[in-house]
Amino acid sequence: MKLITFLFFAIVAFQAIAQQNISDVRNLREGETATISGIVTNGNELGVVRYVQDTTAGIAVYDENLSAVKQGDSITITGEIHPFNNLFEITTVSSFIVHSSGNQLPSPVTITIDQIGEDYEGQLVRINDIEIENANGTFDGGKNYNFTKGSATGVFRTSFDSPVVGEVIPTGKINLVAICSQYSFEFEDTQNGYQLLPRTMDDFISGNPVNFTSPLKIYNISTGGFTLSWSTDVNSSSEVVFGLNKDQSTWTNLTSGSSSQVDDEFFHEVALSGFDPATIVYAKAFSVFNTDTAFSSLSVFATESNSSGEIKVYFNTDINGDVSTGELSKNIGRAMEDTLISYINRAEESIDFCIYNINNSGLSDISGALNSAHNRGVRVRFITCGSTAHSGMDDLITDIPTLESPHNSETGIMHNKFAIFDANSSDTEKPWIWSGSTNLTYDQVNTDANNMIFIQDQTLTKAYQIEFEEMWGGSGDQPNYSQSKFGANKIDNTPHEFIISGNRLQSYFSPSDGTNQQIINAINSADNDLDIETMLITRTDIANSIREADERGVEVHVITNASGGNSSTVNDILTAALPNGKFIFDNTASAILHHKLAIVDANFSTSDPQVITGSHNWSNSANDRNDENTLIIHNEEIANQYFQQFAYRFAENGGNLVVSAEDIEFQNINIFPNPVVNEVNITSSVPVKTIELFSITGEKIQDYNFTNQYQIAVQMSALKSGIYFLNIKTDLGNLNTYKIIKQ
Repeated sequence: MKLITFLFFAIVAFQAIAQQNISDVRNLREGETATISGIVTNGNELGVVRYVQDTTAGIAVYDENLSAVKQGDSITITGEIHPFNNLFEITTVSSFIVHSSGNQLPSPVTITIDQIGEDYEGQLVRINDIEIENANGTFDGGKNYNFTKGSATGVFRTSFDSPVVGEVIPTGKINLVAICSQYSFEFEDTQNGYQLLPRTMDDFISGNPVNFTSPLKIYNISTGGFTLSWSTDVNSSSEVVFGLNKDQSTWTNLTSGSSSQVDDEFFHEVALSGFDPATIVYAKAFSVFNTDTAFSSLSVFATESNSSGEIKVYFNTDINGDVSTGELSKNIGRAMEDTLISYINRAEESIDFCIYNINNSGLSDISGALNSAHNRGVRVRFITCGSTAHSGMDDLITDIPTLESPHNSETGIMHNKFAIFDANSSDTEKPWIWSGSTNLTYDQVNTDANNMIFIQDQTLTKAYQIEFEEMWGGSGDQPNYSQSKFGANKIDNTPHEFIISGNRLQSYFSPSDGTNQQIINAINSADNDLDIETMLITRTDIANSIREADERGVEVHVITNASGGNSSTVNDILTAALPNGKFIFDNTASAILHHKLAIVDANFSTSDPQVITGSHNWSNSANDRNDENTLIIHNEEIANQYFQQFAYRFAENGGNLVVSAEDIEFQNINIFPNPVVNEVNITSSVPVKTIELFSITGEKIQDYNFTNQYQIAVQMSALKSGIYFLNIKTDLGNLNTYKIIKQ
């Protein structure tokens, strides 16, 4: 009885000193203690932070002890004032009491975009008749989105674990309810640096009779057309308006399609046809219901090309051929830049070169190859990052136009690594894309673990050219500085889905295309195995997706460069989820593991094997601010080639690698001597059927055919010194590729 009496008076006393208005508390200095009471306006959809509002103002409270506090709770809190990036917060909560739950929330204050700022920080606000910029696809987690009304622009942010992630981004005019917050300390005396925080899809209010319930999707891609599909919340028409450029005022094409109903959703599809191969198409879908029309955002699509679709992958580190299911991966060691130069040397019409860092010191002269290309009549355009060393640009002749990206809090860094060769050639076998993780510096080529990929496809080269010219500022020979866009200023304006030699390929550019969510989608698609080899992971949403893959029975292996590159939270998540050598760090050399790749279901042809590669580090900066390029390649052979490299590196670092596959044939082929002067000897445990000898540029030099041969000598005495490749096929049907150095 005495204890109950004591608790009663303690609570009464606590409440008695808790009558500070939030508006008064917001005038306190850092480190002072405050006690406030109010209604909580959000739950865990915004993460750890809770916003509390009374009749005078609102305030953020950041303390993990409040994790069970829900939206609508009436609460009293005591803690210290500690602003974070100028967001006024109560942290280090010493005590709190939840008085009741399920209370009505304060009514949001209707404001304009120009009023977003300190006066409403911490409060629920409402802005009417806004439009979300670049409203294409679904919401990403941990991402900023611009919205406009008239000439004014504001920002809202979706949190990592928000229930809006994966939901369709609303198009057209909507009303937005959100919590007014702050994210930047750089613009203290202006309205800049503030953002709105929507909590659920209920905060996006549409008064339209018809609304899209899925993003616009493409399938049935062919050389002559494709089909677009979407869904709406009411029965309405299925129509697409389109053109061959982004100027909608010039569009005269309109095509109708069909609709069907499943439960409460209505599905629409429209087939577009009559195009040439490798055609870029700009389109908007719309559905009409009575007098109302719902439009999709402007989207970009492309038809299949007539190119070969050949894909060549190269590594500068060792591979494990024992896990090969076909072609052996190519470890070309220190010949990375020479391989790229060979493509520069055979370009005939154009080269658009985009690289974060280039330095010819200690390397073959890449800039010299670009100079030679220009001198023989090839149009060369060059983009690099303005915030890093790029002395290789200084080695270019002055006739080659160049562009350095700006570097500030808005744009981040220009971190792309790609080159486009002969994109618009009339010969569909000429266009090539070079990409991967490799910067063109001595360490990156010769010591850091990297990959390069070359893809022969005209549609893909045209898509990359759109991205290049968005940064370049146009299609001209010289950069247009007034139109040039980098970082957060870019929009989603390229095709994302391709069919290349019968295989699906996806392409995304950061920060406009929601790349992080596409990485998560690929991870979530893993059925059997997931192998990740990336420089760093700082995003918890990716780490949680990896953990969830392990929990559903996927065999998961992760290697990153070092523990310090990841966030501590990511390390904690992965260490707990992947014990016993399944999550490790690269400690084999002082050099950097620089890949940014994942391999999904590498050895399961029925489970959509795929590879993620490119320049995009798995970080907030890569997704939100930097210019990056990413490829997701759905191809069994390419996935296995990447897996061969991964298998070696993971095991080399002591990882517990569990190799599983539908069917792996093991064979033992020995090649000696290597390097070779006169002849190379080949011995095999199974009969050899064919041998093909190729130069480093891909030119076939010689064919050999055999019957029941286990020992073979190939003469190379007449060949020039350099790097060659032997393709060896055995009676098992497997094709293996070996690098030979001719002295």
